[in-house]
Amino acid sequence: MPVDVGLELYGEKDVVLPFFSGHVARGLLLHVVRQVDPSAANILHELDVSKPYSVTPLRFHSVSRVENGFVLDPAYPCRVGFRFLRDDLAGYVLRFFERQNSVMIFDTIFRIASLSIKSKSYADLEREASATERFRLIFETPTYLPCLGSSYRWMFPDAVRVFSGLLRVWNRFSDGRRFSKEEFLAYKEWLAKNVGVCGYRLGTRVAVMRDKKAVGFTGWCTYEIGDLESEWNRVTVMLAKYAEYSNIGGNKTAGYGVTKLILRI
Repeated sequence: MPVDVGLELYGEKDVVLPFFSGHVARGLLLHVVRQVDPSAANILHELDVSKPYSVTPLRFHSVSRVENGFVLDPAYPCRVGFRFLRDDLAGYVLRFFERQNSVMIFDTIFRIASLSIKSKSYADLEREASATERFRLIFETPTYLPCLGSSYRWMFPDAVRVFSGLLRVWNRFSDGRRFSKEEFLAYKEWLAKNVGVCGYRLGTRVAVMRDKKAVGFTGWCTYEIGDLESEWNRVTVMLAKYAEYSNIGGNKTAGYGVTKLILRI
């Protein structure tokens, strides 16, 4: 069952946070899990495998901008989201905050003001998806689509790449329905023939994480589906909703590809 855990925190003092803080959110999550179960943290940090979680960058008010980031205004809350594609992993976060109500980010203590939980089973995601003619995805943080066998990245949310990629993630972590190889290939063929982009407003942004940089697109993209009768229409809507838990594209565990679905256009 996918689970979204949202935290609202207050810093005890101002602190400089980086311009893009997705990697800070990931480090915070791994620290929390490590305090409860070090072996689980090692699994979440394992290299070169699809990870069962994603994060949002820290979201906060700033009082000023300096050379290496923004200065947090401690009078306002700082928010972060941890999304899990298996519900057992959310338990580590909940157990941690049962024991204490603060975390350290850099040299600053942050007190937990509230914790929210949103979840939706894989079966519910499938059952609640209804056929639609059009929907929009909002790419809230830099997003890029990996190109297998190439060092280049795909910088446009092409429907075939976006939704076939989401189906791969679904198949890996779903505790409900999974799609066969034949179904996957049939879905890709259906996407190419029946789903197109009918409008978009996108820009590129450089996200800096310590000494690394990555370019991704942000903005929105509206998709139009010509076939209202096929089951694949509902599967596409299902995957678009699933993206709110999984993120889209590469480096999802560092806050890339945070996505919101708008069904009514």
